[in-house]
Amino acid sequence: MGTTPFLVNLACSIVLLLCSSLPVEVLAADEVPKFLIVSAPRLSKVVWTRLGGDAAKEKQAPQPLIEQGLRTPQGLASDPKRKKLYVADPDSKKIFAYNMLNKDGKLMTDGRQIVAAQNVESRWIAVDGAGNLFFSAERENMIQKIPADKLLRGETTPKTLYTGISVSQVSAPGGVAVDGFNIFWSNKAVGTVVGSVIKGMETPPETNVAGSVRPIAKNAVKVYGVCLVNDNVFYTDHQFNVYGVKKIGGAISVISNKLIQPRGITWDGDGTVYVADKGGNAVFSFPGQMETLSPQPLVKVMDFEDAFGVTVFSGAYHSAVSFFCILTSAVLYFGL
Repeated sequence: MGTTPFLVNLACSIVLLLCSSLPVEVLAADEVPKFLIVSAPRLSKVVWTRLGGDAAKEKQAPQPLIEQGLRTPQGLASDPKRKKLYVADPDSKKIFAYNMLNKDGKLMTDGRQIVAAQNVESRWIAVDGAGNLFFSAERENMIQKIPADKLLRGETTPKTLYTGISVSQVSAPGGVAVDGFNIFWSNKAVGTVVGSVIKGMETPPETNVAGSVRPIAKNAVKVYGVCLVNDNVFYTDHQFNVYGVKKIGGAISVISNKLIQPRGITWDGDGTVYVADKGGNAVFSFPGQMETLSPQPLVKVMDFEDAFGVTVFSGAYHSAVSFFCILTSAVLYFGL
């Protein structure tokens, strides 16, 4: 008899521990909600809006996410597995990280601003599935990385993967995108000569580093955002265009030429690509899972002044997790 309370308490503790460590997506029975996050450098803030379902139909106004502590937020990258948002702030010469919360359908941070990288003037960032942070340094002409384990330890000094000193295809690099194996970046200088979009390796070889990269597009002098959708690569130029090309290169398609200063571009992990139109003060979407790349009509998702960086964050309600844990613990307690 004396061991029963101990066993009950032990079982409940184990359940609660497992609940706290499991990804929220595993515990949610309903569709995981998605949020579009957008930065505005001129306004020094980051906002969000809910995607899909009734929220999309209601055309909700952008909701504030980060309104203090940033100077010129530009590139954004989300890490849903670790519930983090990264924000590149070149005027602060830092990349910041925020812990994300989804409470009752409202996206927010926990109030802390964490320095993920410092002494870096980066405008574009990306995170792979393992949690490694990648970014470009335009002025220094570098592609850099902070591994996931160093991020966990709070180390803020990056490792240089590619530099223009030894690799000519690094030419004032802009947007970056990763898929766990390769890294793709855009160039904002002489793209028609060295490459508008370059394909390299997340872990370059120790020798013949220049031989590990190659251009997959050379059609635009100056390119900004880059995103990956399965085998497709989408990217924006400095004028009006969104282009598409396969990861292996080949024919280039104009997806749209109707924008005004397109900048950030991102995939929602499902079927939709979102692109920020800085000059048009809006964010648009188009279907990205095309087997054959072709022009696509754009759909306005939201109006937002000076829209620059975009990313999609997904995560289930914390209330759903709490309910699951409490219910399971109660069953164990009363059922044993």
